[in-house]
Amino acid sequence: MEPALFFLLLGLAFIGIELLIMQFSVFWFLFFGLGALISSTVSWLMPDLSWTASSAVFLIASIVVSVILYPLLKKWQDKPGAIAGNDAIGQSVKVIEAITTEQPGKVNWSGTDWAAELADGESPFEAGTTAKIQKLEGIRLFVGR
Repeated sequence: MEPALFFLLLGLAFIGIELLIMQFSVFWFLFFGLGALISSTVSWLMPDLSWTASSAVFLIASIVVSVILYPLLKKWQDKPGAIAGNDAIGQSVKVIEAITTEQPGKVNWSGTDWAAELADGESPFEAGTTAKIQKLEGIRLFVGR
């Protein structure tokens, strides 16, 4: 087997492992995969390159790719994601069971029935009316006008 084909297959295997198994959580398989693809390209462009030289290109390319991409990918990975439930705030819900200050009720939101309570300072809702989500705590919605 030629070095170009070997490193091509190795690179595809490493990138496949990163995508399918690691799901961009480790990156090292991605870095080695890119290094192998670079080595494959160099070996293909320079067919007289020995196995030792192709392996050295693989090692050096993997290190260079790691040094360049790791800070960028780490910054992307550490970017804060949306807080669960924040997308619910402000959305309209249909009141299924009346909601009063004394008694929680039920609302339908996103195709599911949810326990709902009145948000602070809100007046009661009758069944069949529309409310807006003010706050989300666990599996309880706090609704208002």
